[in-house]
Amino acid sequence: PAIPLTGGQEAPAPNAFGAHGWFSYEIDGTEFCYTLEVEGLSTPAAAAHVHVGERNVAGPVVIPLDIVSATSFEISACETISAMLASAIEADPSAYYVNVHTPTNQPGEIRGQLK
Repeated sequence: PAIPLTGGQEAPAPNAFGAHGWFSYEIDGTEFCYTLEVEGLSTPAAAAHVHVGERNVAGPVVIPLDIVSATSFEISACETISAMLASAIEADPSAYYVNVHTPTNQPGEIRGQLK
C-alpha cells in the first residue's frame, strides 16, 4: 500500500508546508525495494531516509534512500539491508518512518509512518 507523506506528520514541524508525496516498499529477503514520489518541496530534496521512530518522534536513519535534487520527482530503487533489519521492519513496520529532507527543512519536510 502507498504511504502518504505530508508535512503534518513531520517532527519537528517543517518551516514550509504544502509538499506531499507517496512511498511504497517491498522487502524480499535483504532487498528493500521502494518507490518514492514527491511533489512541491520548498527547495530541492537534499536527502531521504527510512528512520526508526514511533509517530511524532524523530529517530536515527536505518536506510538511506536515493533522491533526485528537485522539488518534485519519482524514483524507484533497491537497497540491501541486514536480515535483522528486514525482520524488524516486517515485524513492526509502524515503528519506522520515511522522510525527505530539504535545505529549508533539514530535519525533514515530509514524513510518513511505514505500514
